[in-house]
Amino acid sequence: MKILTRYIAKEMIGPTLLGFGFYTFIILMRQLFDFAGMIIRRSLPVHTVGKLLLLSLPHIVVLTVPMSLLFGILIAIGRLSSDSEIIAMRALGISTSTIYKPVFFFSFSIFLLNLYLMNIVLPRGNIELQSLKAELFTSSVEKEIQPRVFYDDYENLVIYINDVEARTGQWKGVFVADNRTDESNDLSSAHAAEGAGAALATARPSSQKIIVAQTGNLSIVKTSKQVWLNLRNARTHVTDPRKPEKYDLNGNSVQRILLPDRFSQPGGSLKVERSLREMNLTELIRQVKTLRHTDPVLYRLAKVEIHKKFAIPFACLAFGIVGLPLGITNRRGGKSSGFSLSIAIILIYYVLLNNGESLASAGKIGPAVGMWMPNIVVTAFGIYLIIRANRDAGTQSSGGIFGTMVSAITALFSGRGAKRDERRATRNESSGFLSHLDIAFPNILDRYVLREFLKVLVLVLISTAALIMIIDYTEITSDIRQNHIPIHVVLSYYSFFFFQVINWTLPISVLVSTLVTFGMLSKNNEITAFKSNGVSLYRVAIPVVAVAVLISLLSYLLVDFVLPYSNQRFEELHNRIKGKKHITSSSNQQKQWYLGKGHYILNFLSYDRAARELSQVQVFEFDPTGFKLVRRVYAQTARYENGRWVFQNGWIRSFSDDNSSSYAPILRPIGLQYAERPDDFATDVKSPDQMTYAQLRRYIRTIRQSGYAAEELSVKLYEKTSWPFISVVMALIALPFAFRIGKRGALYGVGVALLLGIFYWMVFAVFTKFGEVGNLPAMLSAWSANILFAIAAIYMFLHVET
Repeated sequence: MKILTRYIAKEMIGPTLLGFGFYTFIILMRQLFDFAGMIIRRSLPVHTVGKLLLLSLPHIVVLTVPMSLLFGILIAIGRLSSDSEIIAMRALGISTSTIYKPVFFFSFSIFLLNLYLMNIVLPRGNIELQSLKAELFTSSVEKEIQPRVFYDDYENLVIYINDVEARTGQWKGVFVADNRTDESNDLSSAHAAEGAGAALATARPSSQKIIVAQTGNLSIVKTSKQVWLNLRNARTHVTDPRKPEKYDLNGNSVQRILLPDRFSQPGGSLKVERSLREMNLTELIRQVKTLRHTDPVLYRLAKVEIHKKFAIPFACLAFGIVGLPLGITNRRGGKSSGFSLSIAIILIYYVLLNNGESLASAGKIGPAVGMWMPNIVVTAFGIYLIIRANRDAGTQSSGGIFGTMVSAITALFSGRGAKRDERRATRNESSGFLSHLDIAFPNILDRYVLREFLKVLVLVLISTAALIMIIDYTEITSDIRQNHIPIHVVLSYYSFFFFQVINWTLPISVLVSTLVTFGMLSKNNEITAFKSNGVSLYRVAIPVVAVAVLISLLSYLLVDFVLPYSNQRFEELHNRIKGKKHITSSSNQQKQWYLGKGHYILNFLSYDRAARELSQVQVFEFDPTGFKLVRRVYAQTARYENGRWVFQNGWIRSFSDDNSSSYAPILRPIGLQYAERPDDFATDVKSPDQMTYAQLRRYIRTIRQSGYAAEELSVKLYEKTSWPFISVVMALIALPFAFRIGKRGALYGVGVALLLGIFYWMVFAVFTKFGEVGNLPAMLSAWSANILFAIAAIYMFLHVET
């Protein structure tokens, strides 16, 4: 291998690995909180969560590998060009095609790696990921069911437990509402636990089964992964709404219910359905042959997947072709411009790829055209640029197309800046009083540091936001196609999603920008020049810290005033894209289950705000001394009038200890006293990120007044203040590292930022999850990471030679 080839390859390896780590971390950033929650909330071992994280990587890596390759080529060649090394090579008679050889071999090697990942690792990883999810679901479902919370993850099945024995973990007071039509897996018998003499309890398809038990727990059969709900001293109520006078009431000392599992067959054995994306190339070819004449839709989808297995890895070659001439022509832009160029090309490429996949899957264009058109466009553009670079070597050495544009823009702003400085000088001369004041901030040095910092900040912020949206678009493309979502809905969806992305990426952008800015200043000996003129590093850092404080204030305004509304609209549009029905809360509020303010549970279909009326409402009243159902009220409507609820067209059934009951129809409106008021049902059910600080605080107060814990919501409340402050912490923790980077440059700063960001996000996630489970006070859990990192930053800053 020639010295030149080794030299260029060495220049590309570092930025490529750095880009791979940065892109992958940005995509995984949101999932770190979920993984921390699995360890703490579900008590999963670290190695299991690590395996889950590892299996989640393949479908991300196959996308970030081409991205990182383009980033590495642009950064490496851009550095060679900006340092005039490309000019030196040409002066020695080395052509662009010779320089391209190491770039091509490097791109081809990454292409082979991604081809292996796409065709071998990804299908196997998807299969194992689904299997692991199934096992985790069955093993952790017991920890998901919390006291005084309705658990409705199962379809047509609701589980509610009143309390948990602290010492044994035994459930005390279990309420089950079972609307499933198939009850073949429900075993009721005094000896059901041993499997002997089990009696089958079935219900009519139109009936509703209510089970009230004194105690209960879950058990898992390890061999079949079946999850059983074991109830003791249970009473089963079965009724048909069409014939309320007929009522079945049975008592069982032990009753077992096989819980459904989304990963299981009706028989209960574990089975993971394999989608087309979980098949390897051989299986897909077999599917194409089988579906050619039987299912044209799946046939098209299978062909699209076949082409995708080669088209996405080929992007490495396409990016390699376009990366070299762009890096050469962009010599004035440097590394920051190379980063922005890589994001722009990636954005265009993946938009074309996903749109092509959508059109091909819909049958509007051929699968080959849809999947390969982005590669053809990028490759053709790269070949054109290579030819132009060889033909116009003299022009390229002075900046080329991009250099001319940059020079023109720089001249324009320089002219405006000169005029602005002239006007400012004139004003200063004419202001007698202000001329005697020594305004220390912001001076020329501050403005210079701020300009460099803000330039990098905007670049990183926009780039990371674009990257997250690209990945999100790849995930919802199939939903957009299947649900026929118009383009204006997608654009509106991303306009609201943009605010979320900015909120997520502001802290990491401040961290990267601080390290990169001072890294470049150190490399260019500007930090040394500041010191030699008697300027302390503390003074140099003031403008960045001031901007970080301003960003934190703006971030708080974003969190408390913008995101609550934008998140609501985002969720509505996301549900529409996913094909989920969204229930508007402008006039009718729909809920299923409501825990009453006394010893009762309410169930209703909908609430009409204008009429102050509940429809199809049921009230289950319990004995205050024990969890026993003593009365059940049902009505077609219940209207709030004169401080009470008036029930119409229904019935009331009372129960005694000897399993007997009395039935009384509601023939005329009857008023019953319950503590709930219309405002309780008219309150919109929102997630914490859809509420302002004041709204969430009032909601928490209401929950606590009802006697229930609100640790998780309290942590979310304090996160609304701690999260915006992260930008200041990121700036503080970055400064001592930035000054220690010295002449290692911007890329080293990005690498340090990546490690710091990963470490901080893990610490923040762990502390917040500890608070959500009640192991730490809510305020402490939300602020612990900020406090610890701020203290560490101040300590390290005080030991920097200023």
